[in-house]
Amino acid sequence: MGWLKRKFAAGGDHGRGICSVKTLSLVILSVQTSTMVLVLRYSRTASSQHYVISTAVLLSEILKFLTSVLLLHADSEKVWSHTLRHIYEEVILNILETIKMAIPACLYVIQNNLLFIALSNLEAATYQVTYQLKILTTALFSWVMLGKQLRLLHWCALCLLMLGVSLVQVDVEKSTSSGSDKEAELVLDEGGEAVVAPVSANAAHPNQEVSWLLGILAVLVSCISSGFSGVYFERLVKQGHQTSLIIRNIQLGIFSMVFAVMAVCGDWSVVREAGFFQGYTPTTWVVVFIQAFGGLMVSVTMKYADNILKGFATSLSIVMSSLVSWAVLGDAAPSLQFVLGAGIVIGATVLYGVTPQSSRKSPSASTANSTSDPKVWPKRSKTASDIV
Repeated sequence: MGWLKRKFAAGGDHGRGICSVKTLSLVILSVQTSTMVLVLRYSRTASSQHYVISTAVLLSEILKFLTSVLLLHADSEKVWSHTLRHIYEEVILNILETIKMAIPACLYVIQNNLLFIALSNLEAATYQVTYQLKILTTALFSWVMLGKQLRLLHWCALCLLMLGVSLVQVDVEKSTSSGSDKEAELVLDEGGEAVVAPVSANAAHPNQEVSWLLGILAVLVSCISSGFSGVYFERLVKQGHQTSLIIRNIQLGIFSMVFAVMAVCGDWSVVREAGFFQGYTPTTWVVVFIQAFGGLMVSVTMKYADNILKGFATSLSIVMSSLVSWAVLGDAAPSLQFVLGAGIVIGATVLYGVTPQSSRKSPSASTANSTSDPKVWPKRSKTASDIV
């Protein structure tokens, strides 16, 4: 981590050309977001034997917690006695502040499970576009819980966002309905009579419309969870006991692992039957590691990313996901209506990000495009814009 931090610090804001800090930040933000979505989508569709989602979430939470402890160890002069003392003083003795992290921890675990469910039932591009509704939920929760003021352009951007997502969903729903009709075929029942039977690649949900509805529901609930947990975490950081973000992530990680274990217990009958690592492939492990460590890389670049850059990064990730999912994963080619809706969403995202916040209240941040939990980088103040 030290070499990466020094490399970025050396560049500062004086970098020029293709290797400037902001250019690297734009590339990293775009690639990380797109890679996470595409690899997860591939891991859920490439194999006939699916891994248990809750086990993958638990492993990523364990890795994130261990990473936070190691970062605290590095920040404590690499002396374990100092590290343990910090944990004892900030986590155990400060138990009331630690307990406050239970709510966002529960929401993050639910959100991560919903991410897998959504990408098991939706194409990558559809998920990317629809998930931008987290901008709307974060803005609304910031308005209600933190009293942040939105300008007229912000509300216009949010209306455009809803319009764009609606266009995309209407297009996808029509494609799903027509696809289900086309995929119906005649088969013979036990009596020798011809009956219509649907054919679908999704074995868990043979009806494509049911699969689509399940995926959309997972995204919508995830957006609500993302907005509330992000604003709640920002409120804790700004109004509660001030401590380092590393300690906050350790507090968060303790509860996240507990809730992740509870989720695995809910799938215990399946886990007991075929094992904890059933269906795991090298791609599954890539997903686990990206979930665990992707947020750390993003947190480094967020130090140098302004709202304009974050908006462009979101736009690039949507375009990249659409093209790669069509060319590599075999998803449907984007229709004209989909392109129009996605374009409106991209425009709304950029408009929301570049519009300055009202000066009547404390500055509010726009929603970031990261798909990870709160970052562990310790020297940057945390806002809801940096949390999914």
